[in-house]
Amino acid sequence: MNTRQIVAEIARRLPDLRRRDVLEMFEVLAELWSTEFAKPNGEIHIGGLGKLYVETHDLKATGVIRQHLIEKFGKNAPTTVQRRVIRFRPSEALYTAIKQEHVQDE
Repeated sequence: MNTRQIVAEIARRLPDLRRRDVLEMFEVLAELWSTEFAKPNGEIHIGGLGKLYVETHDLKATGVIRQHLIEKFGKNAPTTVQRRVIRFRPSEALYTAIKQEHVQDE
């Protein structure tokens, strides 16, 4: 589902809102989430859906990455780099719904 489809569905279910208003709300939501994910340990809990969160991993810089860092920073090149990953953990309700849908498909 893309943004346009989401906005259309929300506007259909909430007829008092115009699509423009729903789109504006959706853009504010995306901005808030982006700000939260920019934080090192950002988390977003969405009721009935799950949790989106940022994991930060410190990795030792070796091999080609180390060579690139030395080229870029010289002798002051860092020995570690950080990798940030956005993860999703479904809520129990979503997990159960997914399992039931899978069983019905079989």
